[in-house]
Amino acid sequence: MGVGYAASALHRTFYLVTEERAAAPAEPPPELAQILPGAKWGGPAKFHGIPLADVLRWREQLAEKYWSQLGEVLTWDEESDFEAAEDTSTSADVQLHYLAALIDDRGPEMLPDLIGTGKPSHEEFERAFSAVERRGFTSRFPQLLLGAMHWLPFERNLIIEEPDWRGTVRRFGSSERLMEEIIDLRDLILETDARVADWNPDQQLDDLLGAAWQASETVARIGAIAVARHLPLWTTG
Repeated sequence: MGVGYAASALHRTFYLVTEERAAAPAEPPPELAQILPGAKWGGPAKFHGIPLADVLRWREQLAEKYWSQLGEVLTWDEESDFEAAEDTSTSADVQLHYLAALIDDRGPEMLPDLIGTGKPSHEEFERAFSAVERRGFTSRFPQLLLGAMHWLPFERNLIIEEPDWRGTVRRFGSSERLMEEIIDLRDLILETDARVADWNPDQQLDDLLGAAWQASETVARIGAIAVARHLPLWTTG
């Protein structure tokens, strides 16, 4: 399973729900058997969407509370049935975030030293990500690094931390500012190792800069659609 990015109205986000008290079947549901081989399933599984009215009510409350910080009315076409989605590998997505954290910590001057280097170790990931929260919004890439999984169509460079439509506290960023960060990061990668420009979707890149570039391609494509259509961008990562 990879990391998914989607541009769509929020009510088109689906959750996998199992009925825990029901008798467990011998195998997962057919549509999940390939990605969960041999799994013990807790009960019948169903995909549940979000009621449109719940999203609209939540958005209205959020827009009212943050109007002064945003300087604009928070809105989008929540009734839209448009959706664009694409997956990238989990490994590449993590390396994209790792590279952003590394640049944020040590500056872009160290990028040439990363040419040809492979996937970082678990310890290297831990060191890079542990410092991200301490830097907070002073980060060069706050929209990418501060834990947002939904980016809403507003312009202010802001991270909103609030309960979502289901009451779960989440961080919500700006899709437009996220795209600026992704473009900045992609420019730095390309300036460091121009070979990444020759990457194609059928090719798996094993080096750090290549893997980060691969993931950034997905985010850039779907994010550009979200910005152009003034729709939320969200990820399963």
